[in-house]
Amino acid sequence: MKITNVQGIALRCKCEPISDALSTSTSRQALLVRIDTDTEICGIGEAFTFGAPLPVMKYLVEHELGPMIIGSDPEKTGELWNRMYMRSLAHGRRGILMGALSGIDIALWDLLGKAAHLPVVKLLGQHYDKVPTYASAGFYAPGKGLDGLKREFEHYRRMGYRDAKLKIGRYLTRITQPLNAIGDRDNTIDPEEDYRRIETVRSVMGDGRLLADTNATWDARTVLARGHELVRLGVCWLEEPLPFEDCEGYRRIASAIPELSIIGCETQQGPDAFAEMIRQGMLDIVQADIGWAGGYSACVQIGHFAALSGRKVSLHCFGSAVLFAASLHLAASMQNMEMLESEENPNPLKSEMLTEPLQADKDMNFYVPDGPGLGITVDFAKMEKYIVR
Repeated sequence: MKITNVQGIALRCKCEPISDALSTSTSRQALLVRIDTDTEICGIGEAFTFGAPLPVMKYLVEHELGPMIIGSDPEKTGELWNRMYMRSLAHGRRGILMGALSGIDIALWDLLGKAAHLPVVKLLGQHYDKVPTYASAGFYAPGKGLDGLKREFEHYRRMGYRDAKLKIGRYLTRITQPLNAIGDRDNTIDPEEDYRRIETVRSVMGDGRLLADTNATWDARTVLARGHELVRLGVCWLEEPLPFEDCEGYRRIASAIPELSIIGCETQQGPDAFAEMIRQGMLDIVQADIGWAGGYSACVQIGHFAALSGRKVSLHCFGSAVLFAASLHLAASMQNMEMLESEENPNPLKSEMLTEPLQADKDMNFYVPDGPGLGITVDFAKMEKYIVR
């Protein structure tokens, strides 16, 4: 079997404005990767974009990385990952190029599973048949307020979620606050309002785990000043509170408030970078994104190093249904998996993409697809209206 074509499929749909501590989104996007072969088998993956320009990432997939592997045996996933990484080493390593590489790697593993007539999770070494998830939501939105936030999480509780995450930290209280540089001042609040938001979500979710996410907009001093209050209000995980470059800051906060687990970093990439964060004691829980950190070939290594270091893993997942399915296979192969992020904002690229939706039990533990490869089929007829050409 030989690779004959590598294609990027750019998707975008409009959405109601939602804000976190760093930005405001008025659309959702995804870059799917399709790999064709000289057989009837093709593979599908997703390169997570973090809002990057879709034409740029599509170009990287089709005109830089893709040509490196055309004509090759797609079952040699490790060799192909290393080839793409090393040939782009001087100008790559990180950012959107690693995101593009991640999407290609996922598609290669989908191909590998289909060729072997096995789900990807079986190839990785399966530990679990289903994966616990938490409701990832709680964004700021125009006119939402505490009542809207309460209704939102009551809905997630009725769905069966026990654990949930909300966004916090959309302030202009520090001159170094990223929003001051970006100029995005919509829906900003003060810390006291955020405390009321946390109390509201806690009152709805009961004794489930409550996560808070600042999207790397705080500094260590802010975490140390507010961390004990977060714990008092019931927050047990604080997600990516600082930019991952702030090694000293992460070391300070990781040891200062033992009751508050530090989880990160969705924006970090590559096994070596995660290994260094773990070695330096920066993280309690490791949070890689399979569509950004390097695909299966890299994230398996990240998971193994976390396990050897006594760390749990909780994968970041904030994309289309392809990324979620790929994450389920990875999560179910990790003995040290804690739970997977399950985004619950309205997103047709997740809810409408598959011919058969992914299934969960009454407690929102998602079953791992048991078909070959990722075990999913994308409904491209439904996605046609979202394709960006």
